[in-house]
Amino acid sequence: MAAWRRRAVLRLGKTARAVWPFGRLSLRRFLFAPPDLRTTDAAIAADIYAGQFVFTGRVVNTNGLSPFDMPPPSHGWAEALYGFGWLRHLHAANSALARDNARALVADFIDRSRRPARSAIRPQVISRRLMAFLAQSPLVLDGADHDFYMLFLKAVRDDALLLRDAARLSDDPYVHLVAAIALTALGLCVEGAERLERRHGAALSDLLDDQILADGGHVSRNPRVLVDLMLDLLPLRSTYAARGLEPPQGLVSAIDRIVPHLKMLRHPDGSVALFNGMGASQVDALATIFASHDTGGRAATEAPYSGYQRLAGGSSVLIVESGPSPPFEASSEALAGCLSFEFSHGRQRIFVNCGIPRQAGSEPPIELRASAAHTGVTFAETSSCRFVSHAGQTRILAGPRRVMAGRSRSNSGEQLALSHDGYQTRFGIGIERVLGLSDDGLVLEGRDQISGSPRGAPDDATLTLRFHLHPGMRAEMIETGDIVLTSNRGLSWRFTASGGAASIEDSMFFAGIDGMRRTQQIVVIAEDPARPVSWQLAAISA
Repeated sequence: MAAWRRRAVLRLGKTARAVWPFGRLSLRRFLFAPPDLRTTDAAIAADIYAGQFVFTGRVVNTNGLSPFDMPPPSHGWAEALYGFGWLRHLHAANSALARDNARALVADFIDRSRRPARSAIRPQVISRRLMAFLAQSPLVLDGADHDFYMLFLKAVRDDALLLRDAARLSDDPYVHLVAAIALTALGLCVEGAERLERRHGAALSDLLDDQILADGGHVSRNPRVLVDLMLDLLPLRSTYAARGLEPPQGLVSAIDRIVPHLKMLRHPDGSVALFNGMGASQVDALATIFASHDTGGRAATEAPYSGYQRLAGGSSVLIVESGPSPPFEASSEALAGCLSFEFSHGRQRIFVNCGIPRQAGSEPPIELRASAAHTGVTFAETSSCRFVSHAGQTRILAGPRRVMAGRSRSNSGEQLALSHDGYQTRFGIGIERVLGLSDDGLVLEGRDQISGSPRGAPDDATLTLRFHLHPGMRAEMIETGDIVLTSNRGLSWRFTASGGAASIEDSMFFAGIDGMRRTQQIVVIAEDPARPVSWQLAAISA
């Protein structure tokens, strides 16, 4: 929905609530503060006090002005500012100065909320702000007078009513889910809001049943969504326990399904594979999630509903994207990475996807959503998905719909036989990929080819394989035409290919904790697009 229309509808809703008393909330006092499981850094509190606000890789120095008066350098920065998640760093500082600073900044925001910034009224931002205000209410209210207490309570009430209206305007299922979490938490934490828990707690249970698939994946197929959800759902479950209430069954069941799924997508170094919107992993947050709820056992080997596969051998792990494009309304961060994979040995990640250069806040750049940004296969240098702009977001209009994945055993290890139809409509072909990992984890091999006869493709159209390297790896071509991969973490590897010409090209890794980093990629171009390309990665030294 266009921003002007969203603002108009929200203004109408606010006017209607003013003249029609039913539906108002009469909040009286804070009862509980949900725990905040996200990583904190007390040093950031000092930066904020000094007027330096660093979000999503962008820095703004306020020079004594309010951050809410500063022009935001990006949408992601603005959403982080108005989401108020940074209050947790002030809480970590545990000082009178930090508490005073938190209260002053919240007061600044409330004072300007009569004419809210566009980023401040997006439903996902309101949800984040509401949950931050609840979790950090002890920080904000410690030492506050009665007038500020009531002002803060009114701001929470206004955000709740604004969120209820704003969420209705979105067709994104995740927006509805996060809004239900925030409103349910409010109903548990504030006296006078109990009816919100009764209404939205039931809705939350239904939404989780709809959006968390049977294998624990989210309907968007975005692993980052699962991490964020767990950091919200676990505190909500704790708050139910603190109130002596039974949490909705859908909440309990969703947590039970999500944890094994995250374990399946996790590399041995603790990071999550870079598929469909996943950026840099918050390893500390993941450790907290597994410590808070881990039923034990080994990671699952496949997620047939959300479309992922995992092979493990020795100290090596192969994680494969093997699912169709998500539904249109849930595809704003989805990528064209069908049949791409990531490969690691021990704590060394070897082959990766390029990843997304932020945790959340704005859409991934379209170049990073393309098939070429993945360790996968492209035909005619074209992505397997087509994107379209809709309601201010870029979503997948068409992509792989029929994706097949079969597992089998060979003499040396386990194999995956994979295929997708992402090029069928445009070029009349399918993509077939076979991946195998030896039982000792020291040999990874594959075969890639097209099925069918190309039509409507350029005369020079061919099959291209890309293997993006983690920045910790280094590639060098040797005299035989093979490529040697080395790192400072033990094993070296030899890459060989037949049926195609291999070369080393530049690449970029966008999912580093410290920002984007230069790296390399191996590119293999098929000699004959009608014939398969075979390749192998084998360890050569200890």
